[in-house]
Amino acid sequence: MRFLLVLVLTALAGLSGWWTVYIRGILEENKDTIRQKDETIDRLGEDLEESEELRRRLEVSLHLLKVDHRVARIEVLAQGPNPENPTQIQTTIRFQDLGEDGEPVDEGQEIVVLGKKVYLESMVIKFEDGYVEGGDFLRGSSVCLFTRMFGDEQAPRDGEPIDTKGVHPHPYASAGDGEEDTYHAELWSRFWDYANDPKLAENKGVRAMHGEAPFIETRPGKVYLVELRASGGLSIDQQ
Repeated sequence: MRFLLVLVLTALAGLSGWWTVYIRGILEENKDTIRQKDETIDRLGEDLEESEELRRRLEVSLHLLKVDHRVARIEVLAQGPNPENPTQIQTTIRFQDLGEDGEPVDEGQEIVVLGKKVYLESMVIKFEDGYVEGGDFLRGSSVCLFTRMFGDEQAPRDGEPIDTKGVHPHPYASAGDGEEDTYHAELWSRFWDYANDPKLAENKGVRAMHGEAPFIETRPGKVYLVELRASGGLSIDQQ
């Protein structure tokens, strides 16, 4: 009887030891699992922070690409039959350059064109998006110079030349004699050379150089604003 009791107690002790070891093993496995999950959560948190930072950078980049600069104002002073040819419509407008604050820099230039549709001819330089996104000092926005205006009832060559008020391009109209003048002056002086030589233009960070002539059918008494997109070209909208 004693032998049987000892045998049972021994078996129970062995079973208890085995169970203790088994439980400890499970606890260690659970600790490893929890530790791995914690590490995964930490990595996901870091990835989320990186994704959020990337999202913010992309938002800033897209915003900079879409920034519009108001560069000119067109006011329709009069519109009616051409005194020299009553079958034609004559439109008299006041064209004004705008400064960096969006306000006219002077009283402007009075221009007469033939037709209701008024075209604004200009030369435009567009820079690589990377420079625009980064807010580069010299290439952070497209630039333009206005050349002439004409109506849909006359040949472009018969249009009225626009007084550019010097050589400063928009949106650098109020610039002084600084680095931007030297940089852009080279582009303007050899505009068509650069426009016809992609490699030459690329060395200057230029994406495209060409002429543009947006137009709008005008109405008497209306005022229109000319805008230049940082990464694009010109547009004309009613004020």
